[in-house]
Amino acid sequence: MGESPETSADPGPVPTASIQAPSIYPLRLCCTEEARVRLGCLVKDYLPGSVTVTWDTVPLDGSTLTFPSIQMASSSLYITTSQLTISGEQPKEFTCRVLHAETNSNLNKTISTECAKNFSDPSVKLFYSSCNPNGDTQTTIHLLCRISGYTPGKIKVTWLVDGLESEELYARSGPEIQEGNLTSTYSEVNITQGQWVSEKTYTCRVNYYGYNLESHAHRCTAESEPRGVSAYLSPPTPLELYVNKSPKITCLVVDLANEKNLSLTWSRANGKPVHAGPPEIKRQFNGTVTVTSTLPVDVTDWVEGETYYCKVSHSDLPTDIQRSISKDVGKRLAPKAYVFLPDGKELENEEELTLTCMIQKFFPRDIFVRWLHNKELMRADQHTTTQPHRADNNTPAFFAYSRLAVPRANWKRGDEFTCQVIHEALPRTRTLEKSVFINSGK
Repeated sequence: MGESPETSADPGPVPTASIQAPSIYPLRLCCTEEARVRLGCLVKDYLPGSVTVTWDTVPLDGSTLTFPSIQMASSSLYITTSQLTISGEQPKEFTCRVLHAETNSNLNKTISTECAKNFSDPSVKLFYSSCNPNGDTQTTIHLLCRISGYTPGKIKVTWLVDGLESEELYARSGPEIQEGNLTSTYSEVNITQGQWVSEKTYTCRVNYYGYNLESHAHRCTAESEPRGVSAYLSPPTPLELYVNKSPKITCLVVDLANEKNLSLTWSRANGKPVHAGPPEIKRQFNGTVTVTSTLPVDVTDWVEGETYYCKVSHSDLPTDIQRSISKDVGKRLAPKAYVFLPDGKELENEEELTLTCMIQKFFPRDIFVRWLHNKELMRADQHTTTQPHRADNNTPAFFAYSRLAVPRANWKRGDEFTCQVIHEALPRTRTLEKSVFINSGK
């Protein structure tokens, strides 16, 4: 770990010694996405083989475990370890204390929960819609927390009011969007203008690998503070790329006070011209404006890794916003799919039966799932597919689930239901189908 041990005597083991004080070494796991963090104390090179290990200020949700001392094969000296398990949400320091009565040694080592970082921290910015401080107190104000530029990993977003967690705010999280090797997402809440002008401070807190990052917003003033504007890019879906052969990239601009003086331009890395469709402009219920622009792209250009740019200029922005997007790089992994029938209790008692399609071990994350009934496509509102999630920290592969709800009246003997998966790593047609037949489990 690069740290010198605490010791009260010569740290080198002396196999022929009849008494020797211990040395302490800190143990810390690397950064992971786990909610719990384990710290450790390695105590070694002591004789006789009895030590007492304690930890300072163990939190209520923490636990400790100290292993029995064992004699090392290479010497007559002893070794043990003690482990502290705690929540990983708050960076803290904990002290491991070791008492070796025979040598009158009372040693300690302070260990931080902060891990060695091999990832990029997110940028956290809190934007809010325009407001009139003298207007209707029931007008809705939209708060949007933009989280961008982070290495894919576990993100937890908490909203605070005057520094305290609020149960009155209902937050909605957006999908994770890949931007090269980094990821972005957002969280949003709505409040009333009465709450907004009441001198309260609203905070978006993002916990990422045990680190807290925050952005704050404090009521609008009569001078009208600058409005926040954000832009997002989304890639073509596998359905557009490999089935419909009409892929397009979408640029979404949110939280505009108005569309006046807005300039949205597309370009590509190789300098060739691009031809975007007319932007779609929508006024939201909170008075802000959302602009959506789509750019048709060539299948071959996208698959070969071309980069596309969306540039947004607006009078409310101090500088232009530019977003870029291209196909994820990395080894392609074809998905595997499995379809599961309802369990016995559901078959006996429920009026709506559930088929589940598990799709796993695929990369990149972009995937499209649809269902067929007796070879005919089913309506999109009859099934739901989760966002892809990483399988674990040791592989880039993703997994997802798709759930199909079938009314009992449509559950007939001999009927076939098919989960169809579309992904770029699949051969030939880029599609994979897995079917089940009612009453056969086939």
